Order: sequence, then structure tokens, then C-alpha cells
Amino acid sequence: MRLIRRGGRTRGSSRSGSLRRGSQRPDARSAKRRTRTPLVAYLSSVHDVRRRSQVPVHESPLARLERHARGRALDVAVVEQRMVDGRTEWPSLTWNELYRRVIDGAAGMIEAGVNPGQVVVIRVPTGIRQLELELATRVAGAVPLLLPDHMHPVEVGRLLDEIQVRLVIVDHESRLPLLRRAALGEAQLFECDDHSWERLRGMGLERRKRQPDLLSYVDSVRADAPSGAVLGLTREKAQAWLFRPECSGTLSDLRADDVVLLAGEATDRFTAVVRDAHLTAGCTLAWVETPDQLEAALAHVRPTHVLLDHTTAKVLEELLEAGLVHGAPWHETPRDVLEATSARVADARLTSRTRKLAADVTALEPWWGGRVRLLALDTRVNRTISGLANALGFRIGRIAHHPAVRLELAREHSVVTVPEASTIAVSTVTLPRRGGVGADLDSAFSLAGS
Repeated sequence: MRLIRRGGRTRGSSRSGSLRRGSQRPDARSAKRRTRTPLVAYLSSVHDVRRRSQVPVHESPLARLERHARGRALDVAVVEQRMVDGRTEWPSLTWNELYRRVIDGAAGMIEAGVNPGQVVVIRVPTGIRQLELELATRVAGAVPLLLPDHMHPVEVGRLLDEIQVRLVIVDHESRLPLLRRAALGEAQLFECDDHSWERLRGMGLERRKRQPDLLSYVDSVRADAPSGAVLGLTREKAQAWLFRPECSGTLSDLRADDVVLLAGEATDRFTAVVRDAHLTAGCTLAWVETPDQLEAALAHVRPTHVLLDHTTAKVLEELLEAGLVHGAPWHETPRDVLEATSARVADARLTSRTRKLAADVTALEPWWGGRVRLLALDTRVNRTISGLANALGFRIGRIAHHPAVRLELAREHSVVTVPEASTIAVSTVTLPRRGGVGADLDSAFSLAGS
């Protein structure tokens, strides 16, 4: 690691009583019962909600990870698509593996000087590493900040100069130009490739051995602070904001045995809320970034839930038209089939040929993997997709984004200094530590390379 120094501005409802008005007897006892019914009904409704829900409210990321590591240790937590020497591979992590890597990574960040309440800028590719780093940052008590590539560097510089950025994580120096107008005088730079990520986790493991209660301490001091990822939001004819995305709707229904296929960039508010819902539910998440990866992911993962960001949702019909099933087109005239499906939903007058074409849309079922129960799009659902879902027997889910609220990170919470661990006799030369001006840098923590 090394210092970055760049010049310039470088809502619970109560249930009504179960008695009908005509059945209530006008005696003193029933009158007393009627006066108590609203309270009793409210408490009963709260009890029912808590009994139905097995997920505690306001659970910390660490508590959620621990719960899944115990209950779903060997179940797959996350899958990604990766191209290796022209071949498509599907690496994955179980919940136990993800838990271990995240807690070691979190402790490693603390060992490297990141304190709870400070900000960590993450700029790495979509997939497992992004998820690991984001969760490790949250477990360390820090705030993960994700900035979209389309933001103007001047806006980025203004936003970052207003907050205390402690660490900038990139996978390659090509991701740094977006930050060129930010001062970042107190920030460290961490080039996170496989080797350096392993070494950081090794640092964290050693820190946890010397200080077993480290992460539980951080969890307690940050108990009342929000931990979700913070995103940059561009605004037309106004300055950009930082905000923490929130939503309601379909995601609250996710269960541990669901397999979710998510498409979209890490900096999109849609994928951010899905990732948090995944951490709560303990389901399997397969995450791809671009529309061209969707078909292969559907065939490999066979998801129960498909969640598409606005970019992929807008071209879904084009993907369906060009879709292949077992290497061959799913229909001779796919566009005609999709148009007939749309016409049937619109209650248009159909000819016998149009009705037959609309019925042929069921040939698309294998393209979806064969077991999709829910499709959610981050855009308006048109008649074609609605008709497709009805024909194939899956629901259209709804994810309602809450209005973005400007976030003042500098005022949200204070930075907490973590107590030092007990010292042991180990040469600091063997540990990859941050370097000051003029100090020799560990090659794993420097963009200079070895």
C-alpha cells in the first residue's frame, strides 16, 4: 500500500377484532373486551409477523454472515462467469468460504489502518471479488463507496473532498482516472489482485488470532449506524449526490433455497439492493454484468429468480429474439411469436395463425433454465414480457426504489479508533504494510509492480 498524493483538486398495521358487530353482547364484560381489542389485536399481529419471519430486523452484516455460515455452510453463496483462455468458467464460493474470506479481509483492513466510520472507495469488476470487498468493508465498520464510471471527474473530486476517504481499492491502475481530481491526501491505494487479496486476508487472520474479539467489538460500536453501500448519483442540471439506496417489494420474499440471477453493474442502485437482500436471505446469487452474459448464465445456473437492471431489461426482447436453445434457434420466426404474445395480452382480435404463434412462446421455457418462478425488471414491463411470463407460469416481481436522499457522510457518524491488539515478536518486514513517503513498498500493495 502507498499514499495517494495527487496535485490540484486532483410504515405496522393493526388487525380489527375478530367479533362481528352483530355478535357483540352489550354487557360490561364485552364492553371491556371491546376497549382492549385494538391493543390485543395489534400485539397479536406483531407476534404473527415475528413468528412468520425468521430474519431478525436490523441484523448486522456480520451477524447475517455468521448465521448463513452455520446454517448453510456448504451451500453455494455466489457464482460468477469468468473467461479463462477463451473458455467460460463458473467459479463459486460457499457460505462458509465467503464468511471466512470476508472476516479475514475485514480484519486485514483494520490491521492496515482502516477504522470504523471511514470511507473505502471500491473500483473492481463485477462478481465475487466485488462482493467480498464490499462485505469485508461493511464488517470492518467502514463505508463502501461505489462510483459509476459515467460520473464526471470534477464531480467525483468534489464529493470525495467532502468526506474522509481512507482506502481506495482498484484491480488495475486504469480505474484511477475517475479519481484524478480528488485530493485523497490521507488515502491509501490497494491494488487488489488475487495475490494481494490473499496477503491482506492473511494479515487479517493473524490479527484475529491476536485479538479474537476484534470484529465483535467493531460490530457493537457500529450497531446503530447504517452499513449499506453508498453510491454516487448524477443529477441533471444539479450537483451529484451521494446516497444509500433503499427499496421495497419483491426482495423481501427471497428465501434461502432460491437461486437468484442478477444482471447489472455494481454501481447501480438496483444491484445494490439485491446484494443486500441476498445477504439477508442466504440464497444463491449468480451475478453477471452485461446483457450478453445472460443466456449462458440462465443455462448454467437455472435460476428461480431473474433480476435484471434497466440496461439488460431494455434489450430483453432482443435477447429473446436471438436466443438459442441447445445451440439452435428456439423458433423459426421468433419475432412473430413475440408480437403474437403481445397482441394476445392486448386482447386484440387474433387469427388462427396468430393464436398458434402465441402458443409457441412456450418453446422459450428451456431458454430461461426451466425453473424460473419470478422475473423482476428495473423498468416498466411491456405487454410482450407480461404475456411471456403468463404463458411460462412465472410471476412479474416489483422492486420499488425509495426516493434518493442526499447523504452527508461527514455528519452521519464519527470515526472510531479500534484498540490495538496484543503485540507479538514478529518482524514487520514480513508483513505487507502501508508505506510512507520514501519507504519501501511491498510489491503486492503497489501499482508499481515487482
